[in-house]
Amino acid sequence: MRVKVKDYMTSDVAVVLPSDTLGKARNLMLERRVRRLVVVEDKRVVGVITATDIVRALAKRGAPWRWRDLESSLVSRFMTREPVTIGPDESMFSAAKIMSERGIGGLPVVSDSELIGILSETDVTKFFEENMRGFYRASDLLSDRYGVVKRDTNLKKVAKLVASGLRILLVSGPDGKYEGIISEGELALWVPELARKYVLIPSRTGRRSLNVKVKTASSIMKELRIKVTPEDDATKAARFILEWGLPAIPVFEGENLLGVVDKKGIVRGVSSAS
Repeated sequence: MRVKVKDYMTSDVAVVLPSDTLGKARNLMLERRVRRLVVVEDKRVVGVITATDIVRALAKRGAPWRWRDLESSLVSRFMTREPVTIGPDESMFSAAKIMSERGIGGLPVVSDSELIGILSETDVTKFFEENMRGFYRASDLLSDRYGVVKRDTNLKKVAKLVASGLRILLVSGPDGKYEGIISEGELALWVPELARKYVLIPSRTGRRSLNVKVKTASSIMKELRIKVTPEDDATKAARFILEWGLPAIPVFEGENLLGVVDKKGIVRGVSSAS
């Protein structure tokens, strides 16, 4: 199977400048419904900024009264510099291998030093769903890089968990059943609301924060109404991810949660099949 990067890459790339603000980058992510922007300067690819970068910026902030305006910070401060790129005629298997080995979620596609597209985990998931039926069962691609939070967990804690490396969080209800799922993408959309959950009031010991209308996990989660079994073909999980716009699909054996199949696991599967 010789399927090339250019067959699945996204040609209409969302780009920003290093001098653009994080607020502009976030708004572009919202407008274009993407989680990754290529940073260009003089028509050259100089960086990449992702939803995860925004979440990490959010999670690192200290006490509320020390916060700076995240929206006006520059892209150059948070972007990944000199990102790995790939050519349009490389195979999808080679691209998946690079993404898996480097732990990155997307590759700018460059031809003659010019940006012509981007290949994301979503694009690789589409390739997997269309071309790799019968290669893996869902249990073969399980990831344990997920966490579980309750519906009423505040979003500051959720942000810290995601930034610590738990890319996927399942949200449980009062009865213990899983009702939703959260990834760094949902958090990136919510960032501007963070500062509004606090008001500063004077006290004898100085300023202190008063929590008001703290948003919770349930306010940003995507509803989770589907699941797969360990024996299901992994392309079924890929199809659900694409059709429902989910970051991952939980895998259950009866009532027991075994793990999740996410896009990174699918990329890893494509890489291993090369």
